[in-house]
Amino acid sequence: MLERPIILQHLRPVASTDILIVLIIAGIAYFLAFNNFEKHLPLKGRVVKLFAVVGVLAGIGILFGRFAFWGFIILMTLGQIYLHGWCFPKQGINGLTAEPYDKYLKVIEQMKGIKK
Repeated sequence: MLERPIILQHLRPVASTDILIVLIIAGIAYFLAFNNFEKHLPLKGRVVKLFAVVGVLAGIGILFGRFAFWGFIILMTLGQIYLHGWCFPKQGINGLTAEPYDKYLKVIEQMKGIKK
């Protein structure tokens, strides 16, 4: 891609293979492993969300380098572990299956600030 990141030029640049690896792993995790959590959204919206997240990550990698790219992914992963491992079970929701699903939807609406 680039010889150096745009902003932090002393760091290693992100490679196309890094972005492709993240896209493949995120796609598998998003559509196979954790499909229960987003089944209320249309498929088109989920695909757009996946490409938007990977696009933002690629932008971070291009601007700040490989260290920032993988560091941001680690931070997002820690956030997901916290959410699914502590917050959801605290609310009485299974962090792996999103059951009971109606309760999960209510908690998500509260987190997003959606009022019905």
